[in-house]
Amino acid sequence: MQKEISREQAFVQYLRKHSESADLARMRRALADPGAEVIPLVEGFLARIQDDYEARWERICYYLVAGLWASAVSSSELERFRRQPEEEPEVSQGDQSNVNKGYRRTLGHAIAQLYLARGQSKSIEQRFVALLDADEEQLPYRMRQMVRLLKSEEGIPIYWSELLRDLLAWDYEHRPVQQKWARAFYRTVAKETQGGEE
Repeated sequence: MQKEISREQAFVQYLRKHSESADLARMRRALADPGAEVIPLVEGFLARIQDDYEARWERICYYLVAGLWASAVSSSELERFRRQPEEEPEVSQGDQSNVNKGYRRTLGHAIAQLYLARGQSKSIEQRFVALLDADEEQLPYRMRQMVRLLKSEEGIPIYWSELLRDLLAWDYEHRPVQQKWARAFYRTVAKETQGGEE
């Protein structure tokens, strides 16, 4: 029986499986204005999920994550990425034993790891807070900056499907994504600096 995966996971798998060097370059260029440039690879996936409707923000998010992913993968690494195992399974909503593990997949947790690796750099925290405050227009630029910083520090994973899911919900009322990222950031920092156990 084939494991069921989310739409966001399917997109990341699609990128890993079908991207060529030229696609990476196109997706990186499109980061300046996600969704404005037509990229056949991304459109091929969107055509599967957007029938007759056009969800502008959804399209922007898919382009943004494709560009961010492409900026984290060099052409020479592409084949290695294809051979790597898929992302770890998502935490089931109904699985209470894994509730606390879910925050580890957020970008807030990854940024906390970067913050700690850089000796609790105030500039990292300030950039993180600015990212949390970003509106739709500011978000692509601030995400580009943050992913570039994360890429410069080895060993910090980005869970691309989780990131896509979070960006799709960026403008929700009461800002649940921003709250989740903030909790993940400060929880991670507190546990690491106090030597606490999860």
